[in-house]
Amino acid sequence: MFQRLGVTMAAAATAAVLLVPTTPQVAEAQEGSRFRVMVPNVQPTDDSRDLFGQRVARNVRDLIDLDTHVAMSERDIDRAARDFDLRYRDLDCITARQLASQIDVPLVMCGYYHAEGDQFEVTATFFTVPAGEEYPVEPFRVDQGDEDGAAMQIRTSFEGLIQQVQTVAFCQAEHASGNWDQALDYCSRAVELSPESDGARYAYARTLLELEQWQESLNQFERLLEGDPRNDDVLNNAAYVAGQLGDTDKAREYYTRFLDINPDNVAVRNRVAFELAQAGDDLGAMNLLREGLEQEPDNLDLHERFGMYAFRAATTRQSTAPQPATQDGDAPAMDPEVEELFRTALSSLERVIEEQGAEAPSSYAVNSMRAYRQLGEPESAVRIGRQAAEFHDDAQIYSQMANAYNDMGDVDSAIAALDRALDIDPDLAQARVRQGNFALQAGRVDDAITALRAAEAAGEQGSDQLSGMIFSYGFSNYVQSGENLERGIQLIQEAKAFDVSTEWREQLDFFHGYSLYLRAERVQNPQTLESARASKPIFEQAAQYIRAGQGYAQRSGQNMQSILDAISQYLEIQDAIIARESRNR
Repeated sequence: MFQRLGVTMAAAATAAVLLVPTTPQVAEAQEGSRFRVMVPNVQPTDDSRDLFGQRVARNVRDLIDLDTHVAMSERDIDRAARDFDLRYRDLDCITARQLASQIDVPLVMCGYYHAEGDQFEVTATFFTVPAGEEYPVEPFRVDQGDEDGAAMQIRTSFEGLIQQVQTVAFCQAEHASGNWDQALDYCSRAVELSPESDGARYAYARTLLELEQWQESLNQFERLLEGDPRNDDVLNNAAYVAGQLGDTDKAREYYTRFLDINPDNVAVRNRVAFELAQAGDDLGAMNLLREGLEQEPDNLDLHERFGMYAFRAATTRQSTAPQPATQDGDAPAMDPEVEELFRTALSSLERVIEEQGAEAPSSYAVNSMRAYRQLGEPESAVRIGRQAAEFHDDAQIYSQMANAYNDMGDVDSAIAALDRALDIDPDLAQARVRQGNFALQAGRVDDAITALRAAEAAGEQGSDQLSGMIFSYGFSNYVQSGENLERGIQLIQEAKAFDVSTEWREQLDFFHGYSLYLRAERVQNPQTLESARASKPIFEQAAQYIRAGQGYAQRSGQNMQSILDAISQYLEIQDAIIARESRNR
């Protein structure tokens, strides 16, 4: 039957003209409620006689007298042609379609024939106007005198054409109305009936997009690109859908082809970069804008977006790139690509900050500070922060300044910057915890305890975690090292002062007891009456806390009993020393 060839995307907006109700604009093209069809003479492509084609055209006009369509008479066509200094007999396929466009006739049939022995091979095509969609009749042969048979075959094919056009029109109408479920039904049938209809396939692809059926939508857009690889609308849609599927390489390819068609349009480049970034391809977005900056190097809008995408590409790359090898325990060197991306971001962001001043969003300064810290240049981060603080009373600016000061070893300034951030935003996440961390790193344990107690009151972290920071510092620095057991025990007691869970308290009790046991061992070492009397209550207290930590010992597999046995032996020794020395006095 009919298959459409060589259709343009304009068909999507005009194919439905065959079905829409009468309006003043198209009423002239209709006879009653039926749409008119123009049928010029069928023309020979060889030296065959014209009479066959004239009779076939006349018979087709007689046969197209349907509920929905009616053929124009030869007289009506001739009258219309005279208005343009033409006659009916002068019309070929091109001039007939041009005339139909002028008088709002939505369908034109063009036919051709040539001799094949005693028969004619006939071809015919129906064209929608003005869209130019083509619905060819499958070529057929008839005896050279069988004009009626030729006309009947064309008429029969035309009835099939009506079903195709109707389904395509319903598809496009439902798509245009946003009735996605109905559009899916009609459009899926439309592409089956008219597989070469770009109008139907485009509506189908867009409907699938709206219903988030991404893979099938992309399949349909790619079918359209096979026939029209430079259709920028289809390229844009295909790129977007590929991005939704996570196929950033394909999305970038289609967006690049899209921009090959629109290379000088900065607004389009910005939009395409945004869609690439939304699809997770910040690097691709950045590279697209780089080309735009080559055309407009002073365009601040491009610099803003370029800097933002470069910064995000750097942080993404940093989180996924393998760490370079290090020597002698040094900190890992930064990946060269990450460093280049951070410096690229800074070049644009600082330019925007410098030129826009107070109008530059504070986030640009915050990201610049983060980039400088990653590059190991905290002094530059502080410089940017101070500059931004002149225009913005922003907690995030002071928060990043605090990090930079801490990187520089200026703990007082770091804590003060976080105090200022908390003045602006008392709910700033983890601010008090960070103050505690800064103080611990500097060995200012009492300041850390004060900050972490404030963090507990503000609910910044769970009490177990906050307590654990104090315990870990005290145990690792003083107990395990054996340098200052008394200070380590004191910090464990500080950790226990938090509102901790039962499980964590059991662990703290266990290590509290263990630390007391280690201290008692040292105290009893002279094995004198004085050392025995001093160590005995410490051993007893150690045993008490060890037993209180039984739950932790059982969960962790600690050999609690061996420690208790050792404590018992030490207590027996201390009792013996006390008894012996008492008798000797």
